[in-house]
Amino acid sequence: MKRLIGTAVALLALPLTGCGVFGSGAPGSQADAAGCAADHAEGRDHFPDKSTVTESELWNISYHNSYKTITLDDTENTDGADLKYVLYQCGTPRPEATGELAGALFVQVPVTNVAVTSFNALAMVDRLGKNDTVKGLSGQLLGNAAKDEWYGAVAAGKPMSIGEYTELDKETVLGLKNQVVLMSGFGKGFDDISNARAAGMPGVSVSNRLERHALASAEWIKMVAAFYNAEAAANTEFDAIRTRYEEVVSAVSGKIDNRRAGYLCVAAERGCEFFHGHGAETLVGRLLTQLGVGNVFAPDNPAPNGQPYDFEKAVGTAADADFFIVYDPLKMTRDTLSADPRTAQFKPFKDNNFIAGVDDNFEECRAKTYLDVDVLIKDFAIGLAPELFPGAKGTCFARPS
Repeated sequence: MKRLIGTAVALLALPLTGCGVFGSGAPGSQADAAGCAADHAEGRDHFPDKSTVTESELWNISYHNSYKTITLDDTENTDGADLKYVLYQCGTPRPEATGELAGALFVQVPVTNVAVTSFNALAMVDRLGKNDTVKGLSGQLLGNAAKDEWYGAVAAGKPMSIGEYTELDKETVLGLKNQVVLMSGFGKGFDDISNARAAGMPGVSVSNRLERHALASAEWIKMVAAFYNAEAAANTEFDAIRTRYEEVVSAVSGKIDNRRAGYLCVAAERGCEFFHGHGAETLVGRLLTQLGVGNVFAPDNPAPNGQPYDFEKAVGTAADADFFIVYDPLKMTRDTLSADPRTAQFKPFKDNNFIAGVDDNFEECRAKTYLDVDVLIKDFAIGLAPELFPGAKGTCFARPS
C-alpha cells in the first residue's frame, strides 16, 4: 500500500507539459515541436492518413479531426467494459474525459517515448522504423539483445529495464515518463495490463495473439502505428503481408489435403509438459485448416493456446500424425527427443518428418511471426509440401538435417 501511494504521488508530481507527455492536458503546448499541429482550428482534420480495420475482431479505430479513438476488447476481463484509448494530436486541446471518452487513457500523439514488454509489439515498432522511441524494455527483451542481433539493433538506443511484463517497476516507468507501455494482452485469467493501469501507468494492450485468424494478428500493426501517426506506413506494410499470405494459400490450395499434422511444444525447459498441442481454436489451428491440413490435436482441445498432454494421451491423440510443427528451437527439440526414446513411437519424429524453430534467430522469429504471418504460413507450407517450393528454405522453421 505504501508503494502504491508513493507511486501515485510520483505520478502527480510529473510535469504535464510538452508534446506527447502522458496525461498532458495543456492545449496547444509546444505547437512548434516535431509532429505537433501549429495551425489548429476547430473542425480541421489533423489526420490525413487513416487506417480501416478489415480483419481484426478485437479492436477498431475512429477519427474525430483532432483526436482518434481506439476501442478494443479487454481480453483480461472478458465480462468488463471495452478498453479505450484517446489519441489527440499534439498542439490541439485535449478532449474532455466525459461521455463515451470517460475512463479512457489519453495520449498525445505522435508518441516519442514508449516502453515495450510485448514481443509482437516490439516487432511492429521496429517495422515502423520507430526504435528510437523505445526508452524502456522488459528484462526478457533486453536479455535477448545480448544474444540476438535483431534485438541488439532494436536496443541500440540503450533503453532501460522496466522489470518484467508480469511485474513492472512502477518507479522506473514513471521516472522515464513513458507515454505508453505496449504490453501483451494474454487473455482471461491474467491481470498485467489491469494492474499497470491501476498503478497509474499507461499500459496499452497488444492482444494480437488472441485473434482467431492470422491476418487479423498482423493487422495490429495499424493499432500500434496510430500512436505514431504512422497509418500510411502501416497500411502499406499490412497490404504487402496480406498479398504474400494469400499467394501462399493460393499456391497450396487443394494440393496438401489428407495430411495429418500437429503444432506442438516438447521442451520441458520452455515450460512444456511432454506435449503441448494447439487445437482448432488457436490462430495456428485455423491456419492449418486454411492450408487444408487435418489437425491431430483438434478434438476436445478448445483452449486458445492449446493444452498439455501426458505421454499416454499424446500417443493416442497423435497416433496417425504424419507431420509435426514444433515451436521449440531445433537443437532443443533434438536434445529433448534424444533424451526420451519413447518419442520414436511418433511417426513424424521417427521419420524426421517435422520442422522446428530455427536456432540462430529463434527469439527474433518469436517476435515477428505473428506480424509476418505470410512468412509463418509459407514456412508451414514448405515443410508440408517442399515440392511446391523447389529450392526454398524456411525462414523461421526448418527441417532437421
